[in-house]
Parts: sequence; structure tokens; C-alpha cells
Amino acid sequence: MSFIYPLPTTGTISFSDYLLDEDHLYLNEISEATAQRGRVRAVLKEANKTEGPKDYTKVMKTVDDYLPYLFGIVDCLEGGQLKLKKELETSWRCTLSDSVLKKKRVVCRGIYYELIFTLMTYGYACSNWASSVIEKQLQKNEIDDKLKQAADILRRASGVFLYISEKVCPRWIKPPSSRPPDVLPEISASASKIALADASSIAIRMRQTTSSLLAKLAIGVAGDYEMANGLIKSLKDSTKVCGDFRKYVSYGVLFHQSLGKKFLAKDAYDNQQNGKAVGFITESREVLHLLTKCKSPMIAAHAAQEYLEVNELYNSYVGINDTVTFQVVPSKADLQALIPGGRTFWELAKYTPPSPAFGPGVNRTSKSESGYILEGQYY
Repeated sequence: MSFIYPLPTTGTISFSDYLLDEDHLYLNEISEATAQRGRVRAVLKEANKTEGPKDYTKVMKTVDDYLPYLFGIVDCLEGGQLKLKKELETSWRCTLSDSVLKKKRVVCRGIYYELIFTLMTYGYACSNWASSVIEKQLQKNEIDDKLKQAADILRRASGVFLYISEKVCPRWIKPPSSRPPDVLPEISASASKIALADASSIAIRMRQTTSSLLAKLAIGVAGDYEMANGLIKSLKDSTKVCGDFRKYVSYGVLFHQSLGKKFLAKDAYDNQQNGKAVGFITESREVLHLLTKCKSPMIAAHAAQEYLEVNELYNSYVGINDTVTFQVVPSKADLQALIPGGRTFWELAKYTPPSPAFGPGVNRTSKSESGYILEGQYY
């Protein structure tokens, strides 16, 4: 289960209209940067027009080719090798903003607006590609190396989002108050938590281990969702954040808490603690039943699937306790006190930006190493 990010789109620009190269050192590179950005615009436009499965790997590769040029422009503007003829303005149609902002592209000034949106697009495409792989494998009921690869890509997406929040957003001095939520550090940090949580969720499906450990992993995933939800709610006006995203995160907390309680019920049953098993499975069943009717279609679908197993366990545990073991079922407060702390299965993969294609300290005779996120991998 993972949120499917609608890919943004962007308007056309020519960097030569904005960038002044007094020493004529980078005229070709500026032209190439405009061309690479044009390719990004075209691939995003194509993806949004495509009905059915989208080629997220093509989006990832195209953005990856553009990034060395964009980082080169950033370095040259910061180092003074390039100057601005006029304030740089780019426009992007938002992904994680409310429906009003989604209907049109939002124009904003500054090179960091461009860098944040480009990197966010990269992270969105990585996350969506991983989600498509997970869905295909689960439909085929296959647990194999492709799921492991999807988890790795989610970990890398988490690293990209965290890099934006910690390394790029703070460099944007005096950002305009009109900027959309998509470029706020809280939103990229929230997306980082979710990507890492979804990677850990894959580990729960893949691990053949004890119910006790699976419970701690599920509780850890719920904890990441809680932190993501807290980051969104910390905004001055969180209602400007896409409603579907907010619902997915808040319902995701409840869903993974319910998974944790299912595994705690299994662990209690395996240890002949039938009263605790009935208590935990009852709580899991109640919440999953409510989630089957929630306003997040993805959460509702997964909750409905999970409910089938939990309902069977509930009938089994209650039947045995009512006819054989007769153990006292703990109260909700007592059960809450028995819930262990969560565990994190994965660490995020730190994002290292590509070497700039040009700029101070760059050897112009050597090619930039872009570090394509799927380089050398079969997909």
C-alpha cells in the first residue's frame, strides 16, 4: 500500500531569458539546460495524458538527466559565475495542494522553487514506480526480489524527500508567502516518512518471522505515519494540503495500528493467552471494519482485504475462549499498556545529488555522474 502521487506539470521557460553569462563560459550549457527541462515538461505532459499504467521509469530517467544542469545553474548563481537578468520565474501544477491550486499552474520566483519541484517530481515518480511493482506482485501473489527492489526504491525516495526538506528548503531565503504547500519543508519531510514506512510495510509482507516481531514492525510503520500526520497538522493552514493525501496519512495510522494488533493477537494466541488474543483481535476487527467505509479508496480496499483474515481469527479466538479456555478479556486500557514500542526495519537511503554538469570546479572535459536511481537494475 502506498499513496499514488499525481505527477505535476510545468510551463515552458528558456534559461537564456533569465541568466546572464558575462564571460560567455556556459552559453552551450545554459542552452542544454533549457533543452533538458523541455524534455522533463514533455515527459510529464505525456504521463498525465496516458490512461492506465504510466512509464514512471521514463520520468525518473528524464528528470535525472536534467538535474546535473539544474544543480550547475544553482552553483553558478550562488558562486556569481551567472547573474540574473531578471527574477527567475517558473510555473508548476501542484500535486499535494488543495483542488483550487491543482486546477492551474502556480508561478513562483526563485531557482529553489524550480529545484524543489523538480526533486519532488523525482521522488513522486520513484514512489509511484515502486507502488506499481508492489501491486503487480501482490496480484500475482508473488513474494520475490522485485518486492525487495521496490522497497529499495521507496527508501531512496525517502532520502530524496528528506534531502529537499533538510538541504534545499533552508537555502531558499525569503520564499514568497504565496508558495504552494508542495514546496514547504514539512510536506517533503512528511513524504519522506511515508515512503520509509511503506518500504517497511513491504518487509512485513516478506518476512517469515514471529508474530511478535511483525507486530513491532507494523507499530513502527504506524509511528512513521503518525509523524507524517503531525507534520501536516503543524502547518498554519493544513486544509490547503491535498485532502486525499491528508486522508491517506491519517487513515494509514489506524490501518497499521490495526495490523499491529492483529499480530499481537496471533502472538498471544500462540502463547496460550487467549483472553489477550480476543481483546487485540476485537480491536483490530472493529477499526478495520470502519476503515472499509473510509473516504480513502486505497485504504478502504486494503482494509477490506485485511478484514477477511481478521474476521476469521476473531471467530476462531472468541469461539475457543467462550467454550474452552474462558480467560478474562483485558480492558482497552490494559490492552493499550501491553502494546510494545515499534521497530524500524529499514533505514532511508541517503540521497546524494548528481555532480553539476558545469560550474565552478567542474572539469568540462568529463561527463557528470548522474547516479540514476535504477542504474544497473532490472525493471
